Amino acid sequence: MNKKYTCPECHDKEGVDILYGYPSEDTLQSWFKKDVELGGCIIGDEKPTHKCFKCGHQW
Repeated sequence: MNKKYTCPECHDKEGVDILYGYPSEDTLQSWFKKDVELGGCIIGDEKPTHKCFKCGHQW
């Protein structure tokens, strides 16, 4: 869960996975450390899978 991705907008390596559904205690701890982003419990058809913590871009 700690993998960082390069943002296609700002090109910084601050992109993380967006996790959907009810978060577990481990997931909440990862969110507090900014290792993941929480996407909420409602899942639609088109949802981003990554978010950049530097610029906020989601892809």
